[in-house]
Amino acid sequence: MANSARNSGPDAGDIGLALYQVLRSHGSSVPAKATAAAGMTEDEAAPGWAELESLGLIRPGRMPDEVDPIEPDTALIGLLARQREELRHQREELTGLLDAAESLMERYRPTVQRESDKIEVRLASSDERKRQTLAEFNASIVASTSSMHPGPLPSSEVLSYSIKADEELIQRGIKVRAIYSQSVDSAPRQRKYLAQLSATGVEVRLAPQLPFDLLLADTHTAFLTANPENPSEAAIVVRGTALIRSYVALFEDCWLRSVPYSSQASGALEQEGELTDQHRTTMRLLANGLTDERIARKLGVSLRTVSRLVSEIMRYLQADSRFQAGVLAVTHGLV
Repeated sequence: MANSARNSGPDAGDIGLALYQVLRSHGSSVPAKATAAAGMTEDEAAPGWAELESLGLIRPGRMPDEVDPIEPDTALIGLLARQREELRHQREELTGLLDAAESLMERYRPTVQRESDKIEVRLASSDERKRQTLAEFNASIVASTSSMHPGPLPSSEVLSYSIKADEELIQRGIKVRAIYSQSVDSAPRQRKYLAQLSATGVEVRLAPQLPFDLLLADTHTAFLTANPENPSEAAIVVRGTALIRSYVALFEDCWLRSVPYSSQASGALEQEGELTDQHRTTMRLLANGLTDERIARKLGVSLRTVSRLVSEIMRYLQADSRFQAGVLAVTHGLV
């Protein structure tokens, strides 16, 4: 079948040869006349004319629309000359490409690498590694440090170390800001810590709710928990201004939404006679279907504190059940 396909008609080479022989016999000729002399139609001759032109075997004649045949040796020399010219252009393009690649790799790529070198994310798993990382963190601060802590507060030993570290920062002329959850201001030990922190010179504010623990060194390093639901797990250290901007924006938003701490203020419902922000936050979390356990984690308080807050809310609203308290809270626009 393949042979019958090949023999079904002349190929472009055969057609071109027939046209070339006509031109050699008649000399310069208009293609239409040479086509007729070869006994072909224009459609049949088209592949042959394309073959002759590609091989350089024809050129424009002296008269308009005429073509002249060219000797095969001359055509070959012309083809080789065109190929040399194409190779010269390719060589020039390749040289330009190599120059561009060299410039990209040696001049521009190091700039991007230097930017990437400033970006780093590390995991601190062990308590010892976290303490060491915090020491390095404090040493890297140049102008200011900002932090937020949803709670609960760590042990008294850790708090004492924290106050000492903040004192050293302030003595170095560092501006220290800290946001704590309002739930931290609900027990004597916690209120004592906040009072000591404020007396040290730290700008302290309280917020109804905070998303996770976060420490910022200027705008170049962030220290945060890997699992906000369990701050005692591993910590993450992020370095690089390009990665820190979002954390800085988050902190500043929380700072604007928080209120300055006052050692004279009290969060107890019984003393104020009104719902505090902590009570309102508890109501919102209850309305969103959170369990007491999750509310305790969000507020950074114990389950017993959550039970007390819910009891105070029910008493304030004169509700007999949590469901009724929720209905009354919505009715009065408290959530």
